[in-house]
Amino acid sequence: MSTLVLADLHLAPEGTRGASTDLARLVQRHAGDEILLAGDSFDLSVDPAGSDPARSLAALLAPHTELAAALRAHLQAGHPLTLLGGNHDAGVATTRAALLAWLELTDAAPLTLPVWFVRRSGVHIEHGHVFDPDNAPTHPLAGWSAHTEPLGIALTRRFLAPSGAMAFAHAHETTPLAGFLRTFRLYGLRAPVVVARYFATAIALCLEAGKQPGLDAERTLGAARLESFAREHALCPESLARLAEAVPAPRHHDARETFERLYFDRIGAFVLMTGAGLAALGGSTPAALMAVASAAFLGYSVSQGVSRYNGEPERRLRDGAALVRQLTGAESVILGHTHREDEAPGYVNTGSFAFSRPMGRPYLLLGVDGRIERRVLSRTV
Repeated sequence: MSTLVLADLHLAPEGTRGASTDLARLVQRHAGDEILLAGDSFDLSVDPAGSDPARSLAALLAPHTELAAALRAHLQAGHPLTLLGGNHDAGVATTRAALLAWLELTDAAPLTLPVWFVRRSGVHIEHGHVFDPDNAPTHPLAGWSAHTEPLGIALTRRFLAPSGAMAFAHAHETTPLAGFLRTFRLYGLRAPVVVARYFATAIALCLEAGKQPGLDAERTLGAARLESFAREHALCPESLARLAEAVPAPRHHDARETFERLYFDRIGAFVLMTGAGLAALGGSTPAALMAVASAAFLGYSVSQGVSRYNGEPERRLRDGAALVRQLTGAESVILGHTHREDEAPGYVNTGSFAFSRPMGRPYLLLGVDGRIERRVLSRTV
């Protein structure tokens, strides 16, 4: 039995019906194979903090009847379906009952929802967000709470979703000024409200950074689960512990990193440069010097990289895959998360099944011999 692997389906009540329909076709085409969804299958991060993942999932899945029928037939035939959690659906491991209700199946169905990763034919498979500081959990084997969720999810839940600014969900390439101007182009008279909400959210996140209640408890819980998890996957507990310690620390655990990731240093320099520049027009030498210094800092900062995120996840996941192979002996590593197909020695990224290239939806077929074949499904929409 081969394993069909795809990631970043991002199912939502609206806007992803094409991906849902295409996945239903793919499941039918691969009757007899394991279907493995490697994280971010569901957009649960748009609901308010503290929402029950099972209830959110039930509402989200209701419109996707064609996919439900395909998965139901797959499971009823005794073929496995495996769902890994990602950063946007980190709570999916607790939703098995809700998924079975959607599929109208009993507890005997071969549906599994593992945490962190799985191994198939010597290949390590996980979503990959643990290697991205903007979206990493406190510990790979511990979930997060409304207080400890990573920076990227907190921004989605507290700013993007409630303000209706989802156009910025993947706008990592924009500078603060470009983002400000784009906000006015997109939202017109509502733009000041969107901007105000962003700053209120960003300031709150900076003030919270590293002080969130529950961080120590999550570290302790994750460490306590390591040994049994290692036994389950026939891995050395010490190697797995080293891997858990080696993944990047979440950015939201550090106030300075959060401040800089949200570009407050550049925003502050821009405001100071503008204010001091206006004052310098009145003949103030100190103001002129301050304006020059602020402009110099801003220019230097931008010269080091316009975006502090664009391209970083791809690099970090490649490094993470190499780390997994080094510490656990995996022959190959399959990750998702970045929405970009990528390959390096011993590493393959699935790309995003939902936000895919125009020519088709990418997925992988993993053979029993550990060989990974990249494939593309033609899009219906």
